[in-house]
Amino acid sequence: MKTLTLCFTLVTLFAVTLTATEESKTEAANSPGSNPEDEEPKEAWMRAPAGGVAVKSGEDALLTCVVLGARGKPVLWKRARDLKVLTAGAVRVTRDERIQVLHDDSEEPLQGPGIKKGGDVWALVIKSVKPTDTGLYMCELNTEPPVRSFHKLTVISRNLTPPDSQNATDSYSANAPTLSSSALAHNYTDCCVATNVTKGCLGYCSIQTILDGPGQDPEACQADFPAIVKCMADGRNHVPCCIQEHIPDICQDVCRGEYSPVTDNIKTHYSCAASMEKTLACIVEGIELLPSPPEDLEVEPLNEKQLNVTWNPPTENSESVTQYVVNITALRSFDAHLIDPSESSLRNDTTKMSQPVTIKVPANKTFLVLNDLLPFTMYEITVTSYNIHGSSLPSYAIRGLTLTPGKMRTTEVAAAPKLPDVRGCCISAGVNHFGCVDKLCDPTKTFEIGLQVTDLMICAPWAGVTFGCLANGLDHTPCCQSRGLPESCLPLCSGNITNLDFNHFKCLRYMSSYTNCLLQGYGVLPGPPSRLHLTNIDTDYAVVHWAPPAALADTVQYYNLHFKSLQAEDDYRTLDKLQSPYILEDLESNTDYEIYVEAVNEHGVGDASPRLIFRTQSQIIEEEEVIANAYNITACCERVQLSSVCLPLCSYDAKMSDLRTLAPLCEQEFHKLVRCGAGGRNHETCCARRGVPASCRGACGGAYSGLFYTCIAYVGNIVQCFEEGTGQLPGPPREVHAVVNQDKLFLDWTAPTDGANVTSYNVHWQKIGNNTLPYYYNNLQLDNQITVNQTMARIEGLEVNSTYHLFVVAANEQGTSLPSSMLLLNITDDKEHKEVTGIPSPPHSLSVSSHSATWLALSWQPPQFSLPDDKISYTLYYKMPSLTGQGNVTAISTSVPGHTLEKLTPNTQYVAWVKAHSDAGDSLPSETLLAWTDPAYPAFVEPPTINPVNLVVEGSSMTILCIAMGTPTPTISLYITGRLVRQEVTRHMVTVVHNVTRDMDLISCYADNGYGTPMQASRKINISHVPTIQASGITMAAAGDSVILECRVEALPKPTVAFWRDPNGRISVIDGPNYTIQLLADPEEPTKYTMRLIIKKIAEADEGDYFCHAENAFGKTLRPVSVRLRNNAPHHNVTACCNQMNVSASCIDACSFHLDMDNIMDRPECMNDFDKLMKCAADGSDHRSCCASWGVPRNCLELCRGGTVAKSCALQHARRALACFRDSGAKLPGPPRSLKAHAAPTPNSVLLSWEPPLKNPQTVYLYRVFWRAYGAKVPEKLDTSETSVVLTGLQDDVRYECVVKAANDVGTSSLSQPIMFTTAGQETGAAAAPVEGSETAFAVGVATSCILVAAMLLASLLYYKHKKNLRLKAQGGVAFENPSYLREPNPDTVVNGTILNGNVVANGDNGIGNGVSISTAWRQETQNPGPTIPTAAAREVDPSLYEELKLGHDGAGFKRLMP
Repeated sequence: MKTLTLCFTLVTLFAVTLTATEESKTEAANSPGSNPEDEEPKEAWMRAPAGGVAVKSGEDALLTCVVLGARGKPVLWKRARDLKVLTAGAVRVTRDERIQVLHDDSEEPLQGPGIKKGGDVWALVIKSVKPTDTGLYMCELNTEPPVRSFHKLTVISRNLTPPDSQNATDSYSANAPTLSSSALAHNYTDCCVATNVTKGCLGYCSIQTILDGPGQDPEACQADFPAIVKCMADGRNHVPCCIQEHIPDICQDVCRGEYSPVTDNIKTHYSCAASMEKTLACIVEGIELLPSPPEDLEVEPLNEKQLNVTWNPPTENSESVTQYVVNITALRSFDAHLIDPSESSLRNDTTKMSQPVTIKVPANKTFLVLNDLLPFTMYEITVTSYNIHGSSLPSYAIRGLTLTPGKMRTTEVAAAPKLPDVRGCCISAGVNHFGCVDKLCDPTKTFEIGLQVTDLMICAPWAGVTFGCLANGLDHTPCCQSRGLPESCLPLCSGNITNLDFNHFKCLRYMSSYTNCLLQGYGVLPGPPSRLHLTNIDTDYAVVHWAPPAALADTVQYYNLHFKSLQAEDDYRTLDKLQSPYILEDLESNTDYEIYVEAVNEHGVGDASPRLIFRTQSQIIEEEEVIANAYNITACCERVQLSSVCLPLCSYDAKMSDLRTLAPLCEQEFHKLVRCGAGGRNHETCCARRGVPASCRGACGGAYSGLFYTCIAYVGNIVQCFEEGTGQLPGPPREVHAVVNQDKLFLDWTAPTDGANVTSYNVHWQKIGNNTLPYYYNNLQLDNQITVNQTMARIEGLEVNSTYHLFVVAANEQGTSLPSSMLLLNITDDKEHKEVTGIPSPPHSLSVSSHSATWLALSWQPPQFSLPDDKISYTLYYKMPSLTGQGNVTAISTSVPGHTLEKLTPNTQYVAWVKAHSDAGDSLPSETLLAWTDPAYPAFVEPPTINPVNLVVEGSSMTILCIAMGTPTPTISLYITGRLVRQEVTRHMVTVVHNVTRDMDLISCYADNGYGTPMQASRKINISHVPTIQASGITMAAAGDSVILECRVEALPKPTVAFWRDPNGRISVIDGPNYTIQLLADPEEPTKYTMRLIIKKIAEADEGDYFCHAENAFGKTLRPVSVRLRNNAPHHNVTACCNQMNVSASCIDACSFHLDMDNIMDRPECMNDFDKLMKCAADGSDHRSCCASWGVPRNCLELCRGGTVAKSCALQHARRALACFRDSGAKLPGPPRSLKAHAAPTPNSVLLSWEPPLKNPQTVYLYRVFWRAYGAKVPEKLDTSETSVVLTGLQDDVRYECVVKAANDVGTSSLSQPIMFTTAGQETGAAAAPVEGSETAFAVGVATSCILVAAMLLASLLYYKHKKNLRLKAQGGVAFENPSYLREPNPDTVVNGTILNGNVVANGDNGIGNGVSISTAWRQETQNPGPTIPTAAAREVDPSLYEELKLGHDGAGFKRLMP
């Protein structure tokens, strides 16, 4: 198939050639004559293509070739990458039917010079192009040599199509370069892997992945970018393309395969983002067209003036290389006498580097001999590949050292002496084993014996013969001993060995040294190199010299150099195939090294030279000399009094981290930093070249325009221009002054004190008129200008009675300075000489940056014309136009270009202007500004906005936005649940509150600006939270009781609740006949609930732990609550008590375990024993709470604890009292026993002790002690949980009486037996004082009660206010107290004592015991309801005030003390 295609192509070419020849002959014959302008060129040539063609995938591509002077020769279109012929003349050769040729054969002339009629245009058409069609195409004229033009076709992928408005035939445009599919396929991942690029950063190792997204943050790959960019450039020089695409020079390092890593230095933070796409387009284009660098560059010195340079062609696009360019740079020249160590070894200073020399070498040569070089000089050499499109990057640099005078590299090596015929000796001695002859009888192969033990074993029978022949009649023992061979191996060296045994196997490891001794003994190896020495020892290199060995020097092929560092104790590093002298590089400074050299010939390595030890020079970092006229930016900042906190920014090497940190603090000082950074020089040209946008170039001229945050991306570009300009641009002229004489002007100034040399000065002047523009940074060209070379100038012909402004700038070939000052001149007819001194230009761009009703914030730009180190201050003047007179002008001095005028009148116009002041003088006023303050409006605040909306969760964060309107700006205050959280003068205040708690449910925004009425807006929010549970603990009950277990739940949103029998929730309590579960909402607090479990008749199976479970969307909570059954103690035996109380025999049968009330009522004779019977039935317990809940009146409640009452009470309420005895008798405690008084160790005190009651002692948790002075009416009392207490504050000569009663969670007992005591202890047989007093005492009590009525009215109000705290508790949770509390003094009032931290401290004669706490159970008390009476009807009837006074006065609660 290929043969047929080739034949078809040749036939077609032949036919086309004949046809074209005939046509040309016919055309020439028919031509009547020709104009000289129409004559064909003598030589054929082609018009260079205007650029590549870029089309979208699927469209038709048209490549146009203009051929002049074809003279009938055929035009061929070829594909460059494989040189495949596509068309020949007008005939398509390829089988691809998409290929066509358009050729104009008409007789009509075409428009354009040099294009004749009849077809000088040959167009290749490719229909429906594919990405694989991308590449170069050749238009070739079949001449000798061929004439060619190259045409680039780029097929644009659909997802990279540029806007349709662009010309598809342009080369990649400046706005949107296009990348072909082959360009996008540029993948250099292998190179990245070879250079150890981090695996996560390999996404940057392909153009396609860069465009699609590399998948890694660029910040994380900063350390790998130098290697990535080097691999991307692939050794090609893309800089010409980058220059053509107007890529800033600061961004062209990527085009060279270099990358400047971003550090904290401010100069490394420059922006190249805008040019990155163009840079990638240049790189991918260069990868297709440009050659790679030459390979394997080597340099060999020939003599003192010649170096031989060799290289290999590049690996990429080598066929397109047209030439090589060799670059030679002389680095350092040394004195020739330094090679002789006997002479002076004074350090030779480096000479100036000569200019680099470039030599062009044709593409068919890969070597070059450099001539006319300096002797004993170090040269650095690189080679670069070139083709018609551009060049590669230079190859790696290699250094070479020319020889010393008189020396020349020997190019011929003499033959080494021949080895003795050991093989023939062995054969003649009868060794007939081929393997033994081949290995043991060849001195060059004996070292191979060390690889296998079997060789010695096989050849052991011939050991004496073979080793004798190897010795060749010589004793090599001394050499072997010096090489470290063991004693048992020395017979091998002398040849005196008869047989081999296993002891000789250890010699195998020494066979290499043994072989070397044999060769040395034969005299075929060169001797040790001589005169090893070093010259030019530097910090990182040294020049090593040596002389040839004394023996067999002419046979030496090359030398091996061995060196190692003595500090690190490294092994020797070997450099082979060297010649003297040699530059030993990459050494460490101030380090000791050891070196030696060995000569090598065709037989092997000779003896080593003596070791040489040397130390490299110390690395001394020399400080740069401060030149007297160098610009010092730090001194400038100090002179302008830059704030000390901002001084770290006053450096061309400032840190970017400092800039970010100090920017908010130093924003008002930036104009000083920019002025000192510019140094009075105009850097705008450099900034434009380095890609700084026009809006940011004001800083390049020393004018801070306030666009810091907009231009921060270009700070590195600007600072680099600043630093570069200090060494290239001239500084500003100083001390400019003028002398005016009528229409003449004489100028004089002082030359710049820093910066580059000034070559000339430009004087600008202009007449001031009504249309004159003010001074801005970009208006440095005036109407008139002259250039002078001295520091003076004369201007004539000025218009009289006119005003001129003038300034002077210094200039050189690099650029100009900025003006240092301006002169304002009035030209008059006055003949007297008037001297005018330069002053700063006026401040400009005065404007209002912000405003309100009571203040105006003004800002302006500093003078453009001033010295960079001028200390400039300002005076701001303002007044109200409505007020006339100079005294109405207010002047404010400031050092920054901005000020806020405060305490102004709302809705008022003000006039303002500014002057600048420096050491040179005061400037003219700036432009005048008219500004109005805003009208005043009262503050208006909107309701707060809370985020998240309706979903604030406890413990999370919420964001509160307060928006307030009004002029002037109001002060917004944020209150959360009435507490001030934040206050700020603003219109929008955003506050983030962390760790939200559930009480933060009321948010208020308050605004006030001093005008009108302050305003407040509030919003109530719901704070969701996990349920919290408070459980009632352990509840005691008797079998058969109805028990209520309660848990208080607080949650939002409303929880779902359950009672569990186990903590894991596997056994739940379900509503049923014996269980009722309730969830009751608190009517006053909607987030609080009460969950109840009612056990109607508790049994032993119901005893144990229950778990209250509450759950909502934000979590769940579990708390235990328990119920325990009391041990059912035997009922009180009423009969035994009746016998003890001497109940009459006729009524004794009424006594049983439960008193029979019907039996008593039927027998009147038992009414005399009624009090005894009731006392026995009460069993020592206080049932008054139960009776009160059943409606027993207060005057009859004594019946309920077995006391004596009126007969009417007994007859009416005895049944109810007995019912209470039956219901709660088993639950209430009995009275304390054995109450005793003992002498206390402290004065004025006594120790009381008692025993727990016999009845229910385990349930008692509180005792109440009552005592009083004998005969007193009102007792003292205290509560304790112990069975002893110390009473203090007593009097030694006073007798006291005391009783105690017990209490549990159901109620209280009756009082114990009273005792009498003094501070000395209990009185034996003493009776308590009678309760009944005299009538006089009673009268005094009544009078006292009347006086206290008014006070008690107030107390009653407080009582009713807290009445809700006296609610009756359900039977399962019975309260402690009972109605006896109301018949005793108020427990909340401590008599003769004060409460400190919950402790009672005795005070006075009748004090309370030390350290005894008063239980809160006596403060908020409820009554115990009966088992069947509803709660609403179970409330106690409050006593009248008179009853309270009376009961408290006549000793209520101490009835047992009555005789």
